[in-house]
Amino acid sequence: MASRNVNRPRPSANSDLNRKQGKKPLPEPTHVGHFVSILIITLCKKTLHIDTAVKIGVYLCGVLIGSVFSDVFALPKSYFSDKKNFMNRIFVNFGFGWTFVLLFAYIFLTSFVYCCGDWKKVLQKHVSRLVFTALWWYSMTKFFNYIDSMIGVCSASVYSRKYDCVKAGKAWLGLDISGHVFLLIHNLLTISEEVKSFKAWTQLGLLLKEEDLSSKKNLPERDISQARVSYMALTPYIKVLIVLLALWTVFCEFMLIISVVYRFHTMTQKIAAAILAVGCWFITYHVILKTDADLVPSKPGHSILNYMKLK
Repeated sequence: MASRNVNRPRPSANSDLNRKQGKKPLPEPTHVGHFVSILIITLCKKTLHIDTAVKIGVYLCGVLIGSVFSDVFALPKSYFSDKKNFMNRIFVNFGFGWTFVLLFAYIFLTSFVYCCGDWKKVLQKHVSRLVFTALWWYSMTKFFNYIDSMIGVCSASVYSRKYDCVKAGKAWLGLDISGHVFLLIHNLLTISEEVKSFKAWTQLGLLLKEEDLSSKKNLPERDISQARVSYMALTPYIKVLIVLLALWTVFCEFMLIISVVYRFHTMTQKIAAAILAVGCWFITYHVILKTDADLVPSKPGHSILNYMKLK
């Protein structure tokens, strides 16, 4: 008995004082690294979770105002006015690929958690949403090229095809809808929709700690255990992806400003691209995904756990 009392840790003076006064014990001091990580995630969530409708208004107004600005004031040549600059060639031209990779990893990890490790639901109901993103990107870029080649004419009448006209050093006068403006806005709106599943991620963690969750959700205890293990193991990686998506969002918004204020395209071409980007986003997330058909993917965060309110 004596040895047990010796090895038992003695409570601190503050703990004894708080107990005597009927107060709750003070929490352990927060580590600096933990505080910094919380701060970073909070800032990233603030960036990503701005209401999508607000973003649409800002993007459309920004494209309109920026286009008028570029028509009235000719900005001097700079690093960003060159279409062949590094950021434009590596990040914007391959913007769909960067967005696809980041969202694929994010959707896969998050849905694996809230779908309780059900691979079929993860792939068919959540990862498959990216198929629509890919289809819009591919079909619209082809459509833009088709419209430009059909409507446009060469400054030299001897050339009827755009390829021959440009190769000869002549000017092709057509409707060259801005592919960069379309790509950037559509990517930004898609990211804004997909990261909604992280809004209530803390709430999901608290839900998974409930002891009677299996009976409440009518799920096997094995599925609940899988979700709990996955949440603990994958949340750090998901937070890293949230940081990367926030940084990518800021970068895309910056490059959108550059694409608008410089005279790469006319005002009509940029506004048309912005409206089409919003239209494609609306059809995907507010028409197709709301049908709730068996062959149609679910909205982000939708699962039997019902941890977030789907609008």
